[in-house]
Amino acid sequence: MTTARTLIITTLVLGGLAATPVLADDGSPRASKQETIGIGSGLVVGALAAGPVGAIVGAATGALLGDRMHRDQATMAGLESSLAESRTRESRLDARVAALSDELGVRERMLRDLEQTTARIGESVQFSVPFRTSEASLQPEVVDRLARLGRVLVELGDIEIEVAGHADIRGEERVNLALSAARAETVRAVLLDAGLAGDQVHAVAHGASRAQADVDDPDGLAFDRRVDVRVLLGSEPGRLARRD
Repeated sequence: MTTARTLIITTLVLGGLAATPVLADDGSPRASKQETIGIGSGLVVGALAAGPVGAIVGAATGALLGDRMHRDQATMAGLESSLAESRTRESRLDARVAALSDELGVRERMLRDLEQTTARIGESVQFSVPFRTSEASLQPEVVDRLARLGRVLVELGDIEIEVAGHADIRGEERVNLALSAARAETVRAVLLDAGLAGDQVHAVAHGASRAQADVDDPDGLAFDRRVDVRVLLGSEPGRLARRD
């Protein structure tokens, strides 16, 4: 048997002895792929360099290097996973900041538009809220719009608001007065829920005393069933109360 052949056989035998404990399927940890490659490489290099003894030393050294490589790759994978999670959290935060910026922009535009409107009109703004026949409640969509407007009015600060209830000419005077008062209180409650202070919103009831439509004019009657909301800008506190 030639020296080269003897060296190869010895290397294979020693390599099997070196790898057997690591690869055993008896519940003990298996060698990683890098460690197995290291053992094999160490065996060959060691055998070629120093014969059987060199093969043993080479196998041990290769196993250590392979294990170190495996640990380094595992650490790198963990770092890459943490980096990916951080980027995901950062993306979510960026999206939240963008959403808040958009919401703030909408509120600023609403306030700016209201200020420009009041500057053109003068010291007060007035609008009406319609009601159905014999009712003092509002539809949900009307409540929503009125509440949004109320939140904008809160931003104006120094204001006073008058809510005046009205009724059409049908029905008894006593009933119409009570109905117009209930309508005014409904609107006032929505504005208070939006954040306006109690002393900023004053409710009055006119019944049918200011109705203009005849009983055969359905469109006119619908207009008479309303609450007029008048906003006084930069008003002196108590101005509406003193006037009433």
